[in-house]
Amino acid sequence: MLEIRFHGYGGEGIVTLAEMLASAAIKTGSQVQSLPSFGVERRGAPVKALLRISDQEIYIRSECRQPDILVVLNQKLLASAIEQGIKENGRIILNHHQPLDCSYPLTCIDATKIAIDENLVIGRVPFINIPLMGAVAFEIDVPFEKLEQAICEKWTGNTGMRNAEVANIGYKTMQERRK
Repeated sequence: MLEIRFHGYGGEGIVTLAEMLASAAIKTGSQVQSLPSFGVERRGAPVKALLRISDQEIYIRSECRQPDILVVLNQKLLASAIEQGIKENGRIILNHHQPLDCSYPLTCIDATKIAIDENLVIGRVPFINIPLMGAVAFEIDVPFEKLEQAICEKWTGNTGMRNAEVANIGYKTMQERRK
């Protein structure tokens, strides 16, 4: 079973990010579990989400203390995310413009820049979760076509197509780094 824990601030779309990846993973035939973790927080407060993906039924319903992958939407949350636990051989995907020193394998993707460059911004807030959907989908071996289907089911018409295009940039960015 693959466990992914997402760390971000309220309003950054971390719950949507986890849910869309869950929808895409279901389309591959996997069993999934997507769990948001927030209380009475509001926009701007730290929030978490969890995604489990398995080829067998998932019976665990508890919080994930040692995920395989941490996805961190803001560099300010990186130390806290690591302190909350990660597997010894775990890896991290961070929304950041340059590589950072870290005791775990860390891949940085500048989702903020991608969202701004692609004009995926409302009220000066870039939708960083969309390029990160593509980046994480690549990292967990979910074919982009499945993510694209999930995105276009959630957001119809031009919005879905536009979000899929931006997610594809995140996917291709990770693909290029792997070469």
